[in-house]
Formats: sequence, C-alpha cells, structure tokens
Amino acid sequence: MAKYGYIKLAVGKDGNLSRISNLRQPEQNTLQNGNVIYVYRGSKSKKLYVGQTKHFIQRNDQHYSGNEEKFDVAQFDEVIVLYSSIFNGSALDDAESQLITYFTTDNSKSKKQNVYIDSSEIINRTSGNSVNDYKDRDKVATEVILPFWENELYKFGWVRTPTLKEIRTSELVKYSPIKELTTQQMDILSEIIENPHKNFVINGDAGTGKTVLLTHLVAKLIKDRPNIRVAVVVQPNWEKTAELIFKVYGMNSSNVDVLTSTKMIKANQSYDVTVVDESHKLSRRGNKQHPSFNKVYDIDRFRDLNNHFEAIEMLTKQMVLMYDVLQVIRPANISRGTFEKLTKNFEKKYLTTQFRIQAPEGKSYTSEDYINGIKYLLYKDTNLLSKTNFNPNFNRDVFRDDTPDAYFGFFENKPLKSLFDWVEEDRNFHPEHVDRVLGGLVEDWKQSDGKDASITHWHEDDMSRRWNSTQENWVNSEEDDAEDQIGSVFGVQGIDLNKVGVLIGDDLEVLEDGTLFGNRNKFKNVNGKFSKEDFEAPNAQSEFTLFVLNIYYVLLTRGINGIRIGFWRNDKFMEYLKNTLIVD
Repeated sequence: MAKYGYIKLAVGKDGNLSRISNLRQPEQNTLQNGNVIYVYRGSKSKKLYVGQTKHFIQRNDQHYSGNEEKFDVAQFDEVIVLYSSIFNGSALDDAESQLITYFTTDNSKSKKQNVYIDSSEIINRTSGNSVNDYKDRDKVATEVILPFWENELYKFGWVRTPTLKEIRTSELVKYSPIKELTTQQMDILSEIIENPHKNFVINGDAGTGKTVLLTHLVAKLIKDRPNIRVAVVVQPNWEKTAELIFKVYGMNSSNVDVLTSTKMIKANQSYDVTVVDESHKLSRRGNKQHPSFNKVYDIDRFRDLNNHFEAIEMLTKQMVLMYDVLQVIRPANISRGTFEKLTKNFEKKYLTTQFRIQAPEGKSYTSEDYINGIKYLLYKDTNLLSKTNFNPNFNRDVFRDDTPDAYFGFFENKPLKSLFDWVEEDRNFHPEHVDRVLGGLVEDWKQSDGKDASITHWHEDDMSRRWNSTQENWVNSEEDDAEDQIGSVFGVQGIDLNKVGVLIGDDLEVLEDGTLFGNRNKFKNVNGKFSKEDFEAPNAQSEFTLFVLNIYYVLLTRGINGIRIGFWRNDKFMEYLKNTLIVD
C-alpha cells in the first residue's frame, strides 16, 4: 500500500480550482484541513511553485488574492496536492525542502529560474529552524518523495530527470541552502547573524557540513539584510560550482560576490561580511606560490602583508572562516601558528556531526568510527589530535570488515588495476555515482601536463594513467578519459565523491621506531615541499611530514559510500596499517 496519495487539479486564471465538488469527501476534507505539500505548474511557462500548508483551499485563495506577483505572471494552470499518513510537522518541513532542492536541481540547466522559492517563507524557515531525525524520516524520503517523483511527476512530464538517484549525487543537492540544518549548525548560524561585529572560526573535520552552513548563512544574510555586501571566498576548483549553486537558488544578487581570495584582494573592494570556505588553504607570502597569488602584494595597501588572510581582514567588517587544521596540505598555505595568532580574538565554534561518510546499513560501526580511525592511523604520534574532535574509543570493526560491501578495505597486489576494477564494478551497479581513483603526489605532477592526453604518469604492467587534467571542476570534466584519470589532492579538496580508491605512495615512510615520516625525495610536487634552505629551519621536517599526512587525510575522507587503498611501492605502510588498526 502506498504511503502517499495525490490530488491533481486544474487552476483557472483567477485561481479557481476545478472539480472540487466531484472529489470524494475524504479528498475534499484533505484539501480543507490536511497536512499537504502542493506544487503549482504552468504548462506554458514551465514555472513551478512548491509550498506546504494545513489548509490548502484557504492557502490557494491567499495566493490568488492579488498580493503575490508571481501568481499573477507565472500562468499556473495545474496543481498537485500531495498528502501522506506520515506528514506531521517535521515531516512536512523535510518533504518540502527535499522537493524544492530536487526541482531546482532538475531545472538547473534552464536559462530561466523556473522554480519559485518563497523567500519570505522557505529561506527564512530553513535558515531559522532545523529538522532533526524524526520517526519516519527514512519513509518520507524512500516511500513518499522518491515514488512521487518517479511514478507521478516524471510520468506527468513535470520533471526532466526520471530517477532521484541521478539528482541526489549532484553538488546542487549536497550544498543546497534549502536543506534542513542540524540543531548544532542552526545554533552557530544564529549566533553569527546576531553578532555582526564579531568574527568567527567554524572548525570542523572533513564532511561535517561546513559548506552547507556557508550556503545557508549567505541565504540568511541577504534575506535579513538586503543591502548587505557579501563576499564568498572559495578555492579555484570550486568557484564555478559555487557560482552555479548561488545562481540556481536565486542568490546571485548584485550584493553577493563568489570569488577566490586572489580575485577579491586584486579587486580591492570592501564588504560587510566575508565568508571563507576552506580558510586553511589561504595563501601565505613566499616563493612556493603560484605567481598570481603573490601579485596581490604589488598593490600599495597590501605591500607589507604576509598572507591573504591579512588582506581580506582589511577588506571586510566581519569574517566567518571555515577551517580544518588537518587539511593544510602545502607550505603555500597559511601556517597553523599564524592562523591561531591572527584568530586569537575570533569566536571559535565546532561542527562534530559527520555527513559525508555513510557506513553501510546493518554494520556495527559508524562513519565517526572510520574518521577517528583514520585520524589515529595518521596522527597518533603528532600533537594534532588534541586540536580536532578525536574520539580514541572508535570501533575498529570498520577496518576489520572484509566483506565485499564493507566501507573500508585495501588491496595488497596490483594496486592500480585493483582500484580501477573496484570503482568500475561500482559504476556498473550505480551509473549515477561519481567514483574516482586518487593518489598521493608520488609521480611527477605538472599542471601543464593536463593539456596533453598522451602524457601519462602512473604505470603498472600494461596500464597507463594520467593525473587529473584540470584542477577546476575536475569531477565534472567532460573529457573522454576523465573517469580514468587519477585525481590529485588539488582537484578534490572540498569535493564529495561516492567510492574512492586511494594510492598511498612511498612519500609516506614508516621509520624503524614505528612513526611516520614524510620523505621529500619521493614527493613529486616541487611547489609542495621546502627548499634545502627551508629544511634547515627548526621543525621543518615535522612540518613537511604533516603536509604529507594531511594530503592523505584529505584523499581518505572524500568517499561517501566506500574507500579502498592501494599501496604504491609502500608495503611497509600496509603492514603499519594492519598493526595499527586491525591486529588486536
């Protein structure tokens, strides 16, 4: 028996609903006093409007009272009213936000904004309330929204995408400003909004929802303070995606700029609020930079500065920084010590709920067990665990599970072939998945090589693979061999993937005393390691080791549905992993 029902009605120009009197009495009662989701559509304009109400007939009259311009110009001539036995208050909010996100993503390729988002209700509500888990949340997603989309909306021609699987992997869904926030995220957002003269650092491990919080924060800022100027600072590999998200959700107003730190500083414009995604990657002055990063210091007012952080601080009244100490991946990034000094008077907040990683159903372990285990594997002999949300009492079953569908695993032989076979198998089962093989920087890495498909970098027997051809928006690359390229950390930091293979190379050595060591002689990114002179400085080697550890931490925390490791000329690390995480 279906968990939902629907009523499809024609809508006249003045909002009159046809055939109401011909409906069964229970259906009439539902329209009068039922918890429902409703979707208006214009068959000619192709525009949609999504809402929720407990009194649809009354709400329809309000829409067509002459006070809502969109209902005067959108030419809505149809409406579907969705009802369900599990539509309580929280479920209604959740179902509405899911449908808005899916409709918006389905329409993202349209040149016009065809999905109406009621800024006075939707943005305000989802930026002002949170929906935590409730009794029937899984049922709403799988037994109401999914079949309603695939069996009704697609059949009627109201949507372009036949299955929700294709949509749910989209970054437009993952980072939607319409998605419901957790109580923790909502509390942080509210505090930022209520304290416009205070600066914030939002600390969070990989996958804890920092970017989702960012999109909600911007939505709330431009809703509450329409004359505000907001800068959203992102990394180059995410700039186009961020622009698309803000565009399709109607947040690309003239007072919001999405740009990299270099572009912001060169523009030399002032902002009321600057929100920085991945602030651990802000650039510091030095010869290990891309030349354009250092060009900003040619501007007179920034001539004596040491990093992009200081320049951005001069250009904004309020700073909100998304930060993860474990994702500083090269000397060009602002150092931990400098960041701590510059943010000494910032309010520090912490996100702890893991969203990205999804342990398989029916397992004894959780996503948090995996994250804590990877932290322990890489950082147990450093001083960084105390600076993160680390729980030493993680369940090691996540690393001992040797079933085919386990979240974690590794291959002892033929790492290149084994990892590509594994992701290819998953693509056959799940064509909508975005799966990739990633690697440490242990083969020659030159960005210019990406222009020539004949240049390959990874070789095993008769297999040849090349590095990612571009850093910007690599996972959405339309090149014929994109899925066969091996991703570097520069192409995937901040990106969600489904299943991920990781090649761990011999730049990460295991010393005789059992500690980990970053070997600069095996590390092939020339801009990512210290010079000989730099290595003479105190703690230079330990800092370089942390860069290597952080690169592998980033790679090992990209996968939503699974991770497999291949050991690239590094059997010692394989034994280290077994002894650290698997052996009692």
